[in-house]
Amino acid sequence: MMSKLATVKKTKKLSDQAYEIIKRAIIKNELKPGEILAEEKLAEQLEISRTPIKSALIKLVHENIATVNVNNSIVVSNITAHDVQQVTQVRRCLEELAVSLLENNITKKQINELKKIDEKKCEAAAENNFEEYIEMDYLFHIKIAQCTKNNFLAETVEWVNTIIKRYLILSGTLSKYCQVASQEHKDVLEAIEAGNFETAIQAMSHHLTNVDRRMLIH
Repeated sequence: MMSKLATVKKTKKLSDQAYEIIKRAIIKNELKPGEILAEEKLAEQLEISRTPIKSALIKLVHENIATVNVNNSIVVSNITAHDVQQVTQVRRCLEELAVSLLENNITKKQINELKKIDEKKCEAAAENNFEEYIEMDYLFHIKIAQCTKNNFLAETVEWVNTIIKRYLILSGTLSKYCQVASQEHKDVLEAIEAGNFETAIQAMSHHLTNVDRRMLIH
């Protein structure tokens, strides 16, 4: 039976609201991988017509958060251990390299920018604002890569983290593990600020290994 969803407001485009509500339900694991996103039922729950629901589902499919199955039904996408492990192998190499390249390169201003991102992420975690949390998590990793001044590395890290963002949404594990992940980010950041880059690399490796493991618990 489909979970009870939030209600829509009349002050914002209905398709955007439907998209946000359905996506939030997926993030919170109220709508689980493989679950059918039936237009009629969603429209009934949100008390709107099927047209904005259709637009919202198209957007979710475009982002690979939902997919069309063999029966032409739209369902919440799934992720496999193989998917996660392949991406994480590449991600670990890229982001460990990014941290190592910060030695003698990163500025105090850039460290402060990372701190601000981290603070916003912690606030989002405390408020159970998982959409904001995911965005700040994404920005934290990208910002580290950008600080290397290696544009190719930064662009590749951004691409990989876009995939990881989707996996985090589909895993439905953020409510359980976001506080732990926040502490792992702090460990990386504190080591960078202290100039201890070997420790920072190890902390990043530890964090990414744990992210890999946690995404598969759903």
